[in-house]
Amino acid sequence: MNLIVFPMKHENPFPIKVPTGSVVRMNDNLMLLCSGMGSAGVHNLAETLAGHPEIKTVCEFGTAASVSKGVVGSIYECSTFCDCDGGTVSSEQGFADLPAAAVTGDDRLYTGEGYSWAGHLEMPLLYTMETLRFRETAVGFNKRFFSIRLVSDNGEGDIRKQVAQELCKAKKRIHGIFSVFEKQSV
Repeated sequence: MNLIVFPMKHENPFPIKVPTGSVVRMNDNLMLLCSGMGSAGVHNLAETLAGHPEIKTVCEFGTAASVSKGVVGSIYECSTFCDCDGGTVSSEQGFADLPAAAVTGDDRLYTGEGYSWAGHLEMPLLYTMETLRFRETAVGFNKRFFSIRLVSDNGEGDIRKQVAQELCKAKKRIHGIFSVFEKQSV
């Protein structure tokens, strides 16, 4: 069983309503969870994994801010996980045929501040409020985890508007990426 988790309703890669904090079963291989953002989202993911031991793989999807080298409108698989000081928490083999990115973040919204170590990475660095903690939660439940993120902004300007615009432009590509989970078990 695969679980696709996304923090906000408008990030749902499927045309089905999923209330925040609820799990919706799509078919025998796929469940969806709209987790909510930050700590609340992490809590909802943990409750879902505790209540559904049949889940083997957790895939996170959502938008991200580019800290360094990430191209707005591009979709990346986060394969390197960094703490906010630049230390590598984990590097993992990619699952999807997407460009690789590193990810960092914590429970606060990224507003364009720099990370002096970001330029030393060979790959783009993205910022999210959930990815590192979602990964930690999934691994704690012995689940495979991967993260796919659409770069929507660089943390400056009208972030909500930018997120909505980039999601709208990328909708067809996003659905194509995730349609594979409707048919197979990962």
